[in-house]
Amino acid sequence: MKTVNYLFVATLILVSTSVRGQSIYNFQYSFINQNTSTAYHAFMLRNVDGSGLIRIRFQSSENAFDVLIEADVNEQYPTDVNGMQDTNTLLISAINPRFIMGDNKSNYTTPFFIFKYNPGNDFFEPSGITDANENNLSANTFTWQLMEGAAMNKEFISQYFSEDEDFYSSFFKPVTRSLSPVEKNVKFYLLVVADTLDKEIGASCNKDMQRALQTFRDLTDYLGIKFLPITVCGNTYSKENVQAALNSLKPGPDDIVVFYYSGHGFRIPEKPREFPNIKLKNFRNLRENFRDSTAWIKKDRLDNITYSMNMEDIFNSIRKKGARFNLVISDCCDDDIFSVNATGTKPGQTKGSGVQWSEDNIRMLFLDKNPMSVLATAAKQGQRASSNNNFGGFFSYFFKISLENYCSKIKNGPTWDQIMQDASAQTINKANHTYCDKPYIPANICKQEPIYKIIFGR
Repeated sequence: MKTVNYLFVATLILVSTSVRGQSIYNFQYSFINQNTSTAYHAFMLRNVDGSGLIRIRFQSSENAFDVLIEADVNEQYPTDVNGMQDTNTLLISAINPRFIMGDNKSNYTTPFFIFKYNPGNDFFEPSGITDANENNLSANTFTWQLMEGAAMNKEFISQYFSEDEDFYSSFFKPVTRSLSPVEKNVKFYLLVVADTLDKEIGASCNKDMQRALQTFRDLTDYLGIKFLPITVCGNTYSKENVQAALNSLKPGPDDIVVFYYSGHGFRIPEKPREFPNIKLKNFRNLRENFRDSTAWIKKDRLDNITYSMNMEDIFNSIRKKGARFNLVISDCCDDDIFSVNATGTKPGQTKGSGVQWSEDNIRMLFLDKNPMSVLATAAKQGQRASSNNNFGGFFSYFFKISLENYCSKIKNGPTWDQIMQDASAQTINKANHTYCDKPYIPANICKQEPIYKIIFGR
């Protein structure tokens, strides 16, 4: 079996601290075609963002040779006659096949895996398989297993990967962690500001806050550096308390500062900014307290925004504190202050198999000796951010998934630009399947494009 470069899928599964963004399945199925039955075995890696990899093994009916095919994952929700998505069904097909063993003369039936939503555990689970080429073939046998922990052993892996492939060798490579004395003294400051009492999106903001706290706690626990979280939410949610929390940040030159905002955001037409203003009041107030065209005609009122701050101003104030790495993120709209947030259905989740952290990747992203600062927000000016009160903000979710992917061993040589590009692409795709208004017609499909900038140096 020839060697294929698989560092991007290498060392996927469980060793102590792990992320849950990838699911690995082992399928067995057979198709009856012209009175001939072909038995297939398949390995599927599905990322939460919908990407992935499939390897399919079978014996050719023409010459009884062993065939191994690799393909990419393509997934979609079926639609009804009105064009609405059936969010209880997830269809995953194998596209762009490459022959690892055997050749394209083999009689290969392209599979279409069917996943159904299970309300009992809130996950999509495999339920069947059919022919993706619309030959009306259904499998006469179909079994599946989610691979976790000890199930990912040499016997299983060797069915799909040879010992000279990166996936196989990296999977069994011992994990070592060795921070330098300077790195061991790094402090990780996390300030989360979330409008958790808002009547419309409070529950979603709380999901984002908990997700951010857990993600960065897991990461710092794995590295073994000090984690210093601060939250401004609930009854403490105010501009005064946010400013006090910012003032309390005293990072050293090797430290890390992350500011994470989830709540309402808005733009001021009279004073346009590239990044949004954030609404720091946990109840609805008079429009003139945020932005009112007639009230702000006078220049002395233009800069006196009683209950808000601009994200770029927050970013600049954090950069001045001199930390080695700064990350400032907002998941909010950048439209009128009283515009209604877009609400979408949550992405299809499958139960994760667990993915091992990569110390090298985490160090590249968070412990690089060269100072760097990243500023990102969920939507451009004039756009609304999509969320779900049972799930959270979609940009927050896809940022978390992208970050975890690049912190794990499925990636090699990660950069913050790659993380933000992937999070943005998935957010845009999700918004394209979300309606910002009724009726549910193409004209009312959401437009949400995250933006970000990266500054090198202090």
